[in-house]
Amino acid sequence: MSRALAAWRAEPVVAPVLAAMKRFGAGAPLQRCGALALLFDPASGRALAFSRSLVDAGLAALDGNPLGQLPLSHGSRDAAPLLVLAQSGSARLTLSAYDGTALALLPAARTARFRPVENWALVLVGSCKGDRALRDDEGGLKTELCAFTAGDLHYRHGPNEAVEVRSVDGSMAMLQLERQLDEHEPVREYALADGALVHQASARKEDSRAELAMALLGRMNRIDAVPQMARAALGGGGDAMRWQALREVIVLDALAGMELLAQVAADPEDSLGVQAGALLEQLLASRPDLQGGAAWPG
Repeated sequence: MSRALAAWRAEPVVAPVLAAMKRFGAGAPLQRCGALALLFDPASGRALAFSRSLVDAGLAALDGNPLGQLPLSHGSRDAAPLLVLAQSGSARLTLSAYDGTALALLPAARTARFRPVENWALVLVGSCKGDRALRDDEGGLKTELCAFTAGDLHYRHGPNEAVEVRSVDGSMAMLQLERQLDEHEPVREYALADGALVHQASARKEDSRAELAMALLGRMNRIDAVPQMARAALGGGGDAMRWQALREVIVLDALAGMELLAQVAADPEDSLGVQAGALLEQLLASRPDLQGGAAWPG
C-alpha cells in the first residue's frame, strides 16, 4: 500500500500539485502556486482527474491487499469520512465523502464553529444544502441557507464564516484546501440562537496539549506548579492555552491569580486584555475581598 501511494504521488497529474503544496504551505498566495491553483479552477477539470487517480490507485492496491489501508491520515466528522492527501507547513489538502443517509440522522445544529483558516472547497460530484453562519465586525451573528453542486468552488474566511453541510442528495465528494491564518487565534464556537460564545479552544495541537496539561495540573491541585503556569499565562503561546493557565492560577492561588489577571488586563497590547478585564471586574464584584492582592513575584 505504501508503494502504491508513492507511485501515485509520482504521477504527472499529482507530483506538480504536491510540489506546489510546499510553496503554498510556506505562505505563497494560491495564484502563485501553479498546479495547485489550477486544481481549484473549476474550469480546468483537474480536480476530478486528480481525485480519480487516487481512487484508481487505491482500488488497484486493495484488489491484491483487501485488508490493507493507504497510509494517509484520515478521520470522520458529521458523516463525512476524510482523507488528508497532502500536508505542508500550515496547509493541507483533503478529500471528503458525504453520506446523505447518515447526515439525515444527525440532530439539528445549535452552534457554529469559526476556525482561523482560509478554505477553498470544490464539489467534485453530487450536491448539498447547508447553513452559512457569518460574523460581522461588531460581533453579530447571522445565518443563511446555502447550496452547492458539482463544479462549485467556495472560498471561506474561517474567522468570519462557517459552513456546515446539512443534507446531501445521495452522496457527495468534495476536495478542500485550507491554510491556517493565525497560529495563536483560537477556534470559537457560538450559539446560533443568540450569538453567545459557548466554547473556544486552540487551533494548534501544541497549544491544545499545553492547555490540557494546565487543566490537569489544576485538577491535581498542584500549587507548586503555579509559577510555571503563571509564566505560561504571560508567555507567547496561543490565547486559549494562556487563558486556561490564567484560570487555573486563579483557582489554585486566588490572590496571586487576581494580580496576574490585573497585569494582563492592564496591557493594551495583550490580545487577552479585554477578556481579562471583564473577568477581573466580574470577580471583584462578587469577591471584593480579593481587591489589592499581593503582587505576583512571577
